[in-house]
Amino acid sequence: MNEDPPTGPLDQERRITPVSSVGEAPLPWRKGLGVVGLVTLCGLVLWASWKRAPTESEARQKPTISVANAFERPRDPPVARLEPVALPVAAPAVVERSKADELMDSARRAPVLVFNRPQQTKSGAPTIPFPGIDTEPTGSIYANGYGVTEARNELASNLKPTAIEGVRAARLPNRHLVVTQGTAIPCVLETAMSSDVAGFVSCVIERDVMSDSGQVVLMEKGTQIVGEYRSTLRRGSRRMFVLWTRAKTPTGVIVALSSPATDALGRSGFDGEIDNHFFERFSGALLLSIVNDAGQIAGARLSQANVQVNSLQNSGQGAASIATEQSINIPPTLYKNQGELVSVFVARDLDFSSVYRLRIIEGRTQILDRTIAGGVLGPQRITKP
Repeated sequence: MNEDPPTGPLDQERRITPVSSVGEAPLPWRKGLGVVGLVTLCGLVLWASWKRAPTESEARQKPTISVANAFERPRDPPVARLEPVALPVAAPAVVERSKADELMDSARRAPVLVFNRPQQTKSGAPTIPFPGIDTEPTGSIYANGYGVTEARNELASNLKPTAIEGVRAARLPNRHLVVTQGTAIPCVLETAMSSDVAGFVSCVIERDVMSDSGQVVLMEKGTQIVGEYRSTLRRGSRRMFVLWTRAKTPTGVIVALSSPATDALGRSGFDGEIDNHFFERFSGALLLSIVNDAGQIAGARLSQANVQVNSLQNSGQGAASIATEQSINIPPTLYKNQGELVSVFVARDLDFSSVYRLRIIEGRTQILDRTIAGGVLGPQRITKP
């Protein structure tokens, strides 16, 4: 029933023409022939461009250009020899020696013993050198270790320590007869004070002042101390400086104090009631301002009536400014009442050895100078005649 497909060419199918199919070479053979031809062409080009090396005979026949004689530098002409010429020698100048030079030479040749004295301070006490502290004064120029003077820069000045003067400790000559510096002596004011005018002030010691040892009474109770003050209270200041000058004991011994006054708590100066004089300073200016305002009101009313009052207004303003300038500089006043407790700050050691002499009444026993009522003994005190 099934028919096999035809194996031969169909009637209407395109075929290869016999001309193109007969004698045609395969494709690989054609590529090989092209490569062989290309290699052959390259070989011909290389052979044509290869240069043949010249033979020995050809090299001999080729002309050579060279320099016949080597270049030589012309010789320098001989230098003429100079004969030494003797220069004239200047005669040494004769310097006349003065009398001061001769004395200086004599001083240098003289056998002098040189020694160092301790440096004296302004107070006359010798300066004690301490190890590791250079006492050389600092300055802009200094001498180094080789004796050469060099300028001192800022770094060298900062690295140099400060020279500290040494102070020797000492003992009090007699502690029984000395009131040392820093002792506070309380006292009660006898006189009132007003800083408007400079003046004097006095107070009375309310208890005995003991010596540094605490065993001898040097200023008895009731000693009067006199001082002075100046009217130097400034605006805004509320304390006045007072200087105690002298103390007089009931037995007639006087001693110069020259010590500042303090309040009961040790603050320097005296405080008190302050009067700033506000009304005195500004009352004149306020009164003149009121008068000036009244003049302006009157001037405004008079100006409606065509009356000029400019001179009256200007004079009122000038008077107000003058009054203010004169009264504004009134200083405040400090008032200190009598009977208030104040204090004396001892500024220097008070030595009573020139007026007092101690003596022992009983051997190896300290005699009591005073006793408290009731038979109770007070602190031990050495009796003075």
